[in-house]
Amino acid sequence: MTKRVVVGMLLAVMAVLPLACEVEQEVEDTDVTPTLSAAASPTAQATSTAQAEPTLPPLAAEQERLRQEEAAKPKFEGVVNGIHIYPTDAPAAARRKDACSDAKASEVREISLDAVAGTPMEITPTYLPAGAEEVAPFSAPLACGGTVVYVERQWSVRNRDANFFVIRRQGEQAIGEDASAGRISAATVGGKRAVLVEPLTPAGYGYSGVIVAEDFGLTTVTAFGLALEETVKIAEGLIA
Repeated sequence: MTKRVVVGMLLAVMAVLPLACEVEQEVEDTDVTPTLSAAASPTAQATSTAQAEPTLPPLAAEQERLRQEEAAKPKFEGVVNGIHIYPTDAPAAARRKDACSDAKASEVREISLDAVAGTPMEITPTYLPAGAEEVAPFSAPLACGGTVVYVERQWSVRNRDANFFVIRRQGEQAIGEDASAGRISAATVGGKRAVLVEPLTPAGYGYSGVIVAEDFGLTTVTAFGLALEETVKIAEGLIA
């Protein structure tokens, strides 16, 4: 290669370099930050989400409607079949009295279920819904001054999203129930005076209840997710 050709090639390269530098500078100066459209921006998405109303499944929507209607009604207070029913938020003076109502806390003690066996306060159901399994109760049995005043047992019903509990308590035939007047009715269960509390739906939504007058006080069955007829069967299986 001649000296003249080499010199020519160098001059050509030198002539191109400034142009390449200018192109590179233009690329660096160009703002290529991506922009979101108004519809795709986080603010717009948040606004859209906030404006969207949650939609409940038909069954849940109906249950919520019934719950709200029930909540708007006054709670029943009165005597039905000789049993005093009052709202759970009633003043203390209006609530039931039992063998331990005036006792000191030190006089109330927990006892075992075995200590209740063979007494009128024992809870031994002869009927349970299919799939019922006993679970831990809210409270252990209670005694006061040598007298059993409270016994509770509780069950969960497999594959039905249902549960119920049975309580026997000494004392006045009175109990707190948060139910409107239309859900309360008099009945006879096992030949004894009783009060029924109907659920908000036939299937048992909103809880069903059976309250039975006893010589010692009350036997109650409260069920969630069970029809009233089945709650009555449980109660009937408890009455001697």
